[in-house]
Amino acid sequence: MATQDGAAGAQTAVAGCYAGPAFNTVVGLGLSMALAAGARYPEPYKIPVDAATYVTVAFAFLVAGLAWALVVLPARGMRLDATLGAGLLAVYLCFIAVRVADAVGVLSLDSLLPRQ
Repeated sequence: MATQDGAAGAQTAVAGCYAGPAFNTVVGLGLSMALAAGARYPEPYKIPVDAATYVTVAFAFLVAGLAWALVVLPARGMRLDATLGAGLLAVYLCFIAVRVADAVGVLSLDSLLPRQ
């Protein structure tokens, strides 16, 4: 679909690739925190300190994906090709591997990041 509309379609596709996950994160976090706060009302809802660790890791992988796109897209004449896709998939798979390793106890993200 995006390739049929030429450059405008490609721009829409790239914007959707970044805007979709950003929207899901903002709405998903906002909705889940609102429900958690509502379940504890009138007591205040305290965000766990460990949440900062996961936000830091997610932000680092987000920056890695954006940096990859900023390097590859201009080098390839702003064409969406397999190199861009493979790099973004590699960043995503690394992120998933880190999160799964942390969840099963193979890796501890808390020990990797310095405490404040």
